[in-house]
Amino acid sequence: MKAAVFESANKLSIQDKPIPKLESGDVLIKVELCGICASDLMALKGEITDYSPPVVMGHELSGIVTESRHNAVTMGERITVNPMISCGKCHYCRKDLDKYCQELYGIGHDIDGGYAEYLRVPKQAVENGCLLSVPDEIPTEEVMFIEALGCCLNAMRETIFHESLAILGAGSIGLTFVKLAKLKGLQTFVVEPLEHRRKMAEQLDADGVANLDEIPKLMDITNGGVDTVILATNNVDALDLMFELAKRGACLNFFGLFPKGNELKLELEDLHFMGYKILASWAFSRWSMNEARKMIVEGNIKFDGFLTHCFPLERAVEAFENGKNRCGVKTALAP
Repeated sequence: MKAAVFESANKLSIQDKPIPKLESGDVLIKVELCGICASDLMALKGEITDYSPPVVMGHELSGIVTESRHNAVTMGERITVNPMISCGKCHYCRKDLDKYCQELYGIGHDIDGGYAEYLRVPKQAVENGCLLSVPDEIPTEEVMFIEALGCCLNAMRETIFHESLAILGAGSIGLTFVKLAKLKGLQTFVVEPLEHRRKMAEQLDADGVANLDEIPKLMDITNGGVDTVILATNNVDALDLMFELAKRGACLNFFGLFPKGNELKLELEDLHFMGYKILASWAFSRWSMNEARKMIVEGNIKFDGFLTHCFPLERAVEAFENGKNRCGVKTALAP
């Protein structure tokens, strides 16, 4: 089979690999579609450290079960995966905080993932509930967004909201936050430097969309700032903007993953009297993955127009360049 292998920083290669062989309890998935996540782009650039190359990346996927060695999984099922495999027993796992498990490893991070024609889901993942089945009628591109939606739902549950929200960045994650914010009835503002992404935010009925040179106008519209700010980018210029847009007592969620080595410096007396609530949401929970699946299956959220570029697996290097250059909104690989 063909696979895009992350060998080391700045080295992604298309290789012929054997179709994975299954052991008792494992499941084999034929990949239909796999989205390119910003964390994968950062890993390839050598900016983050939570990957274990050489490895086939890819964790935002839609696929079909083509072989099952587990009696709870049927051939032909359409699925996506919860890519975090944890012990299922520790303090964190018992509280649905698997991402903090000391034995955590990830599909597409530490073991081979979805940038391949097939992937093996190990028995431990199957028994942890990491396979999420979806009806055949759900479009492939909608299934692919379950993992990213799970991350956003998890962040929404952790964040404090009142009336107004500013989202910095209108990539696929920022736009997902726009959809969720509108469902929640929040007055929603978006800051995004790229025109084509600002237009997408406008199409999703954001209450205000601004370029970086329009911040004073946004401050006037919001009467001096917003109650909540979500950072959906890793542009360092957005860090100061978060605090500029935040009212006293605002909640600031540093959702975007920054390259290792960046620091946030705060004047602690100012922090004290401004009363900011600061957090960093990341990844998902079992609850949020199941909720994401439910929302998509029931049609409560749709991702029309999000997938703007789809490349065959053989053009994975080009696809990564497309994602890195922020072309369109979302880039995916179709093995």
